[in-house]
Amino acid sequence: MAEDALPLTSQPLGVLYDPILAYRFLYPTATVSAKPLSMVLARAPEKYSSSPPLSSDARQRIVSELIDLRQFVTATMTVGPASGVLKDNPPDTWKPKEVALTVLIDRSTSRLSSGQRVALNDVEEAHLEDREGRPYWVFEHLSQGSPTVSNNSKESYRHALGVTTYRKTEDGTPYLYTLNMACPQSMWLDLQPLFAKAIDSFRLVDTNSDFISPDKNPWLFF
Repeated sequence: MAEDALPLTSQPLGVLYDPILAYRFLYPTATVSAKPLSMVLARAPEKYSSSPPLSSDARQRIVSELIDLRQFVTATMTVGPASGVLKDNPPDTWKPKEVALTVLIDRSTSRLSSGQRVALNDVEEAHLEDREGRPYWVFEHLSQGSPTVSNNSKESYRHALGVTTYRKTEDGTPYLYTLNMACPQSMWLDLQPLFAKAIDSFRLVDTNSDFISPDKNPWLFF
């Protein structure tokens, strides 16, 4: 999809475009109630081989991330090869909940970017969408983590919307591209409509000379 095919709206949304891995998405810069969000680049877009892994097997890696540190709102982009039940089956047979759970399993035993350790991921809904002929699996999930600065209770919960698609490398391996938008449960109603717009905006875009395929030297961490 061409870069100029994703129009900005009058909503409080910014845009992140990464030519290195060729994707683009919108992200909220305020809540529905007009509360400003200070979404800063915690991780600037970078090639897959330079990106920090989410778990010890280094499959799924954070390739870019925006964070509001005061309110614990995150927009996290991860990339990694298909694994689990997806690895041995063609993408046109992948079920929405299987895709969601496969992506979240890699996150469930790891540290989230905000410093929280996730103990539970509950997929509340998952479905498949066709966007210009490419499949996008969209899912809503709830995670349980450790207390945050703004929530000192014994347990805290984060509500999120995610979307996953894939791009095949030269050897035919499908690499999953996942955008996850998350916030504390207390902010969900004020952010869900804008999260939905952001998730709906996510696209893989046409590659150019800046593109570096994720299978190029994937074990070189520099």
